[in-house]
Amino acid sequence: MSTHAASSESRIPVKGLLPAELENLLAAEGAPRYAAGQVFSWLYAKKAESFEKMTDLNRALRARLTAGYTMKEAALVGEQAGTDGTRKLLIRLNDGERVESVIIPDEKRSTLCLSSQCGCVRGCAFCATATMGLHRNLTAGEIVEQALIAARIMPVTNAVFMGMGEPMDNFDAVMRAVQILTSQKGFGLGARHVTVSTVGVVPGILRMARERIPAGLTVSLTAPDDELRSTLIPANRTWPIAQVMEACRKWSDTMERDVTLAYVLMAGVNDSPRHSMALAKLARKARAKVNLIPCNPARGFLPPPDTRVYEFQTELKASGVLALYRRARGGDIAAACGQLVVSGGHRTGLKAEISAAGGKTPVAANGKSRTAGSGKKVKARA
Repeated sequence: MSTHAASSESRIPVKGLLPAELENLLAAEGAPRYAAGQVFSWLYAKKAESFEKMTDLNRALRARLTAGYTMKEAALVGEQAGTDGTRKLLIRLNDGERVESVIIPDEKRSTLCLSSQCGCVRGCAFCATATMGLHRNLTAGEIVEQALIAARIMPVTNAVFMGMGEPMDNFDAVMRAVQILTSQKGFGLGARHVTVSTVGVVPGILRMARERIPAGLTVSLTAPDDELRSTLIPANRTWPIAQVMEACRKWSDTMERDVTLAYVLMAGVNDSPRHSMALAKLARKARAKVNLIPCNPARGFLPPPDTRVYEFQTELKASGVLALYRRARGGDIAAACGQLVVSGGHRTGLKAEISAAGGKTPVAANGKSRTAGSGKKVKARA
């Protein structure tokens, strides 16, 4: 690579590269093999913001890297603070697309909610992101950049892929980001501190197990029967509950970890005793714990009163299921589960690339990705 100045558009991005790939890149610049480990550590562990900061590289190599490569994948362009300490970050990518990330601080930890796509095609009826349609997948570098930006605001101890997008529809980039986030020479989170959430994209769940991806698994179940779940989460029409539960069992057996079932409670829709009994049966069979999440006002659904949430939790516990009540965080700044959405941006019309083997993206006959939800109401279920 020539050392003459290159435009930002022509520079090669280095974020998102794994050590072996950095080794090949640096070898082309005449650098020794060990330099790859140094650069990897500077990028993710030391969180350097320029090649010039990488002081254990020789000056000539730093100059070549500065001229021909770029470290910047995104920039923080907006930030909101909730009354409960939650911070919502608006991040602009280099092509002008924008995504939101959320930092949720607690007494002993700080969890970062990561986005994996600009928008989403999965069409969940209770999710604001779904109204965007899908603009594009994020690269691994853009995903990790969210974590680096957040870490400059406060220390990040946990990361969950529960922001904008369906992670399994961007499998390769997400799992590459997971490797960087969990590397002790990289961002440094433990495998038990990173969780990938999915609406139930079965090929992706099975691939996570097959490749032994170092992360936890959460499945957004939200309804215990196929009829109701298909109206709330259209992916259920492709992968019904029985297939999802079987994939969860295979993942759990392979990884020797429990899967988590996320259940978004909606008043008069999926919160009756009949639903809790059916959910308990599924959870026991899958050897799963349940996170109960009262829905956040985003698309017309309302949460049950606290008393009903506690009753639902008690019903699950009485059936032998570990059930946790996850209180909403960041609702006052639209940063809670299901509320992330950005306006504007460029919609690509799109053939989304879904890396999970056998995964299917819902694409209309005109080639454009389907947006979620038509705004139709879902009938209450007794």
